[in-house]
Amino acid sequence: MLRELYVEDFALIHKLTVGFGSGLNILTGETGAGKSIIIDALNQVLGERASSELIRSGAGKAVVSAVFDLSQQDRQRLAEMGIDHGEGAILLQRELFSEGKSSARINGRPVSVGQLREAASLLVEIHGQHEHQKLSDPSAHLGMLDGYGGAPVLEARARYRQGWKKLTELKEELASLHGDKRERERTLDLLQYQIDEIEQAGLKPDEEEELLNQRKLLQQSRRLVEACQQGYEKLYQNEGAAVVQMLGEVLNGIKPFSEMDKKLAQVCTQLEESLYSVEDASRQLRSFADSFEFNPQRLEEIEQRLELISDFKRKYADTIPGILEWQRQKQQEVEQIKNNEARHAQVLEEIAGVRAETGELARELSALRQQAAETIARSVEHELNFLQMSGTRFEVEFVTEQDEEGIPWHNGNVAAGADGADRVQFILSPNPGEPLKPLSKIASGGEMSRIMLAILNVLSAQQPVDTAIFDEIDSGIGGRAAQAVAEKLAQAARGRQIVCVSHLPQVSSMADHHFMIYKEPDGQRTVTKVRRLDYDGRVDELTRMLGGAEVTDATRSHADEMLRQASQVKSRLTV
Repeated sequence: MLRELYVEDFALIHKLTVGFGSGLNILTGETGAGKSIIIDALNQVLGERASSELIRSGAGKAVVSAVFDLSQQDRQRLAEMGIDHGEGAILLQRELFSEGKSSARINGRPVSVGQLREAASLLVEIHGQHEHQKLSDPSAHLGMLDGYGGAPVLEARARYRQGWKKLTELKEELASLHGDKRERERTLDLLQYQIDEIEQAGLKPDEEEELLNQRKLLQQSRRLVEACQQGYEKLYQNEGAAVVQMLGEVLNGIKPFSEMDKKLAQVCTQLEESLYSVEDASRQLRSFADSFEFNPQRLEEIEQRLELISDFKRKYADTIPGILEWQRQKQQEVEQIKNNEARHAQVLEEIAGVRAETGELARELSALRQQAAETIARSVEHELNFLQMSGTRFEVEFVTEQDEEGIPWHNGNVAAGADGADRVQFILSPNPGEPLKPLSKIASGGEMSRIMLAILNVLSAQQPVDTAIFDEIDSGIGGRAAQAVAEKLAQAARGRQIVCVSHLPQVSSMADHHFMIYKEPDGQRTVTKVRRLDYDGRVDELTRMLGGAEVTDATRSHADEMLRQASQVKSRLTV
């Protein structure tokens, strides 16, 4: 139960503390006084998306704190989340900063906004005018129905989801086995062609470098032969200028004196070694020049081979070793595909079995949902009858979509998803004789408010939280319908705490705790404040709500009578 709300520098609020009680807590006030600001502040501490625009002008940050007293069930569920609940109470806190950031704490310990939201969802639920949009959206109805169905439906849904997950995994595996038979055969043909092409080429890892060297040699053959011939001539053949001849003359001139000095003997030895080396080199140059023959056909063969290697590099890999590795990998893939043929047939057989099992689980789930739908329909109609909408018909419409690739159903295969094959939506006829229509087609705002209250009351009975917040749920209604809504809220508040922003005196008269929201000047600023009303204050506020600008003794007497009658009505209410 929400015990206390503290708000600081939030919108028009400077500093504000509101202490709520058990039962029905009503917030009223003039239009624009700031009733919705209280709800907005509470939304922040419950983990709603923050905005720096909510910070009071001139302040650096806004702070919202909420203290909740915990039931035994609350303590157990929070403990399962790993949250320390202290002495039977919990403090939720949110700070909004002007630079756009925010922080969250539970019992003073920093937590993520997601953790704050998860903890708050166990303690309080907020229903505002936007709830109309949610209830009008068919995509939300299946989750509501499953929640109402409780453990039997949720357990059946969990079993179905396991089957659906297995079916999805098998379909993904089947797709990974290269699709259907024709696709696999096309893939095999292509891979085998590429493997054979590389095999027939007979590539060698270092072949390209050798070919490039040979091509360079052949392309430079004429200049090479000329260089060898000229070298031979300069080293050996030129009369009077050959290197060999000059080395011989130098050696012959020094050798007679070599015995006279060790250094000269060493020089003679070096000259002799050089002479022999030069003679050998000259003979090799002559031999290379005489034996070398330019072969244009070989050059053409090399060019063609290099072109083939370039083509393979473009198609397969950047190097010959890379091409050979690619071939090896594709050979393994071919073997894998061939091995997968047997697995492919096996997976198809498994899919057939799992699809049948999943279809059976989906039908079981749908049957439980339809049982829950019957119960929820009658319960909502009962609530609407109390809310002055007698004769209203409410149903949960079930639709399936035929799909040959889907799961087995009663009359063929139907499309399915992670939540089953059912597509549901709430449909309603507010007047006898009129056809059932989706909630989005209900035109009257007053009718929609009562329909929303009826559905929420029925749904929340299955998954109650200690505190429920209603923001202007009584919008667009009056007269007997307003009195019925007031009594329904008072009845619901017998079993839990309800906080309700209201414009209706009928609803306000049922309050167990009545708060008036008002604005007043504070220096150069206007601030929103809250005052808890005693009996006389409640009479004054109801008088204002009944009479508007003109307050008369009759109006005040009417307000007093409303409070007395409300007290009598509440004394007869049961949970």
